[in-house]
Amino acid sequence: MNTVTLQDIKKKGSKALSDSDILYLIVNSKVKSAIVPIEVYNMLMEALEELEDIKAIESRKGEKTIPFKGSLKNLL
Repeated sequence: MNTVTLQDIKKKGSKALSDSDILYLIVNSKVKSAIVPIEVYNMLMEALEELEDIKAIESRKGEKTIPFKGSLKNLL
């Protein structure tokens, strides 16, 4: 587990952070936060969006469908 403390960040600034590794921020001898590279964060957010879409689709599986022609009548 790669860790960084607030003291490390104060002393080294951004050089204390890694561009490729996940770091755990230690505050008062306890893990307080995780610092992830932006690529990892973006990947996680995309995966979360996909899971939310799948959940929405699953929740609507039993709903009655409307034929395309019927939907046009509702719009006009």
